[in-house]
Amino acid sequence: MPEPVQLLASAVSRWGEDEWSRGAWSLIGVDGTPADRTTVGSPVGTRLRIAGEGTHPTRAGMTHGAHEQGVQAGEWAAARGHRRVVVVGAGIAGLAAAQELRGRGVDVQVWEARDRVGGRAVGVEVGGSTFDLGANWLQQFDENVLARTVEALGLRTVATDFTDPLVLGSPTGGVPRPEGLTRGLRERLAVAAPGTSIGQVVEEWLRDPRPWTAEVVRRFVDAEVVMDTGVPLSSLSARHGFEAGVGEGDRWIVGSYRRLLDHLAEGVDVRLRRPVRRVEVRDDGVLVAGADEEVHDGEVHADAVIVTVPFAVLAAGAVEFVPPLPGGHRDALARLPTGRVEKVVLRLDRRFWPEHAAGYYRVHGPGAGSVSEWLDAAEADGRPTLVGLFAGPWVEELWAGEDEAVARAALGVVTAALGL
Repeated sequence: MPEPVQLLASAVSRWGEDEWSRGAWSLIGVDGTPADRTTVGSPVGTRLRIAGEGTHPTRAGMTHGAHEQGVQAGEWAAARGHRRVVVVGAGIAGLAAAQELRGRGVDVQVWEARDRVGGRAVGVEVGGSTFDLGANWLQQFDENVLARTVEALGLRTVATDFTDPLVLGSPTGGVPRPEGLTRGLRERLAVAAPGTSIGQVVEEWLRDPRPWTAEVVRRFVDAEVVMDTGVPLSSLSARHGFEAGVGEGDRWIVGSYRRLLDHLAEGVDVRLRRPVRRVEVRDDGVLVAGADEEVHDGEVHADAVIVTVPFAVLAAGAVEFVPPLPGGHRDALARLPTGRVEKVVLRLDRRFWPEHAAGYYRVHGPGAGSVSEWLDAAEADGRPTLVGLFAGPWVEELWAGEDEAVARAALGVVTAALGL
């Protein structure tokens, strides 16, 4: 009998519990449409604008979508003639807005609640190497502006073929290649009535899944929808909740997003540990006020403000707007929920998983909706390392413990799938 696999080091994300993220990325809820993203990102008068991945109508949930929206917001503020601007949030959107303003000669400060830049992109050290515990891939690589920056910086990237994962623990190797299944799902979603959820469409499909089996359809939906959203299917719009973008030439950066983030922050006046509690728009400018105790107190007056914090943070009321955001903005935010997808990085004593050209693996849980996917980082890193993403009921189950317990439970998911 082989010796048990040894876990040498690990890191575990807690995005769902993080006060300044409250989840992974924005989604389109049952009653929502892509127009809601545009509404939230539209200027509020002449001095306030919200920007970020969630405001991009076609590239939501992607770092280059966030970057594009940040640049657009910076262009807007400069075009309005504002000479002093505050950006709330030092994620990719916030840094992009700040760099755009800085390049146009605008005085800009970035207030960031955390003690680091990057927002939902963060590199962590695990066993002597750095891996992404948040945003991992450069999606739509050929048309991704951040990919061009990565190339200019000389960073090494590795392609991931999401369409060809090796399904572990399946006697058939998993589901058939997804072309027909994807078409079948999209055709059903396209004709769904407004206000219908993806869950309702899938439930009807499972009643007559031919030419596939119900198990094949269910696993396909878990992999393609649950894994990419991290919410129950009943929460997603049938018409608009299955958004495009993943699997279009995606690459990941060896050594994490860290060097890219350092580049995006270069020369920017970032005030760390400065959570913003109130944004007050006045006739003569804006007042941005921080926490009144514990971390920092203080306020700053400016001509305009660009708010780039995640939608879930705004929806939770962490930032007070005076006057309140317009009803259209508030209603649109309510229709754009945030999912929870968590990540674990495992440094191991040896490789125990099979070689696979795509470098990507999937494990389905015993229950519907529990799914994890795994990136093989061993070849790029030179040491046995797996990066796992978890969604669905597994997250609630595994993430109930401390970090080390989560890491060991996640390792157990893979070893059990391989019969170890």
